[in-house]
Amino acid sequence: MKATHAMLSWLVVALVGVFVVAVVAGLSLFPRLSAAQRVLSHGKPVFTQTRVAGDRAGITMISHAVNTLDPIVTPQGAAISEIPQLVAFMSRQTGLSKSAVLALLSKNFPHTTALLEAVPLSAANREIPGLINFVASLLHLTPAEVVTAVKIGYPGLYQTITNLPYVVNGWNNVPGTAHLTTFNGKQPVHTVPQVRNYFSGEVIPVLEDQRVHFTALAGSDGVGYLAPLLLVVGIIVFIFGVVMALFARKGLPKELAAAGWSVVVAVGAAIVVVVLVLSFFPRMDGGQNLLDQAKPAFNPTRVAGDQASITMVSHVVDFAAPVATAQGSGVSEVPELVAFVSKQTGLSQKSVLSALTTFYPHATALLEAVPLSAVTSELPGLVDFVAKTLTITPAEVLTTIKGSWPGLYQSITNLPYVTNGWNNVPGTAHLTMFNGAPVHTMPQVRTYLATDVVPFLAVENSDFQTTTSNWPRLPVFPPLLLVVGIIVILYGALMLLLALRKSPRRTAPSAPARVHART
Repeated sequence: MKATHAMLSWLVVALVGVFVVAVVAGLSLFPRLSAAQRVLSHGKPVFTQTRVAGDRAGITMISHAVNTLDPIVTPQGAAISEIPQLVAFMSRQTGLSKSAVLALLSKNFPHTTALLEAVPLSAANREIPGLINFVASLLHLTPAEVVTAVKIGYPGLYQTITNLPYVVNGWNNVPGTAHLTTFNGKQPVHTVPQVRNYFSGEVIPVLEDQRVHFTALAGSDGVGYLAPLLLVVGIIVFIFGVVMALFARKGLPKELAAAGWSVVVAVGAAIVVVVLVLSFFPRMDGGQNLLDQAKPAFNPTRVAGDQASITMVSHVVDFAAPVATAQGSGVSEVPELVAFVSKQTGLSQKSVLSALTTFYPHATALLEAVPLSAVTSELPGLVDFVAKTLTITPAEVLTTIKGSWPGLYQSITNLPYVTNGWNNVPGTAHLTMFNGAPVHTMPQVRTYLATDVVPFLAVENSDFQTTTSNWPRLPVFPPLLLVVGIIVILYGALMLLLALRKSPRRTAPSAPARVHART
């Protein structure tokens, strides 16, 4: 009977092993934790402190660019109606005609005045096909030949004029964002300013808020080893329990039984130690927090919208890169192109520009405004000039513009951030691509977001869904393992105690011995 009890006790151990194996199989821990490990492995470069800080610096720079362009890109831009209002105001205050005011501004601040005359940029975009046709007629070429000649001889200028249509046509309706919304699903994300707000206010904060949790979860080799570890433990416990049950059926010496139950206690203790030493409780709690906040970002519709949005950002950067600073390739190409047309037609450069201005005023003004860094350089002098003209302080000029013409104020106060930081984005001193290449300029920031950050969301979308779609939530695992470990310890300790208390069976004395005892 005692052998039967001992055998049943060891079969309970085998059942614990079966339970552990059933948990691994029933909860799909292998595919789920393997997917989680791939997300962690691919996401490590994204969640480093330097890159998270660089992401914020990059989106801040993009925000300045969006704030600069938004009032002047389309006819709906706030600055479109404000520019003639400002000229009319200065005309009234100085007693000069509007044309005289513009002439005075153009003489002293040519790049700034040209930029004002170029808006809306959508008007410049509409004029470009006609301008190409006009140049083609002057040079006795086809429009296609002119475009090819510009592409080969003036690649920076070509880049700007071929990206401008994408910018103006998609500014208020970014292609590919028809179903993109904010994380709460209530606000649409269709315009470029909305895209900027979405990345700045929702996508990047996931990286900022969850960096510590991600790092903790990815530490200690992540979570990929848990499923095979539990499976191996379960199988070993099962085999050990069955083997010991078979031995117990024939009767176990006290020492062997005690040793066996000591092993059971050690297995339970090992489970508890793993849970506590590897900080499963805070790591899994933080991991679930990470999954919850990141889940909207990994929504397939939003991932597709992110890719479309970055494509639009890329068009904006490609449009501005050749003309933003004095180092831009398009800056030297503009006068070179005018000189080329002048040489081929026999007209003076002034005559060429005059003809272009007459028929294509916005497009020509845009060319004359470059580099945009020259506009930035002129702005302080322009403010001082207006202040002297109106006999007020420069601070009062800015206050007046901010109050009366907020769209124009937004453009002129954000442009310096764009041009001054274009080739050295503040906050990116230590930012690199995943392959270690530096990320300091605005084009490099665009490439980093487009080829490293957003693809992480796309590539790991399936793994993320696998990780989050199955029950239970991550915080369930630590207490589950801890309870199993404690139960195994208590059960093994109880059986060990009982085994140690067993004493050898006493045999009755023989008949001769009893007789001897009586005598």
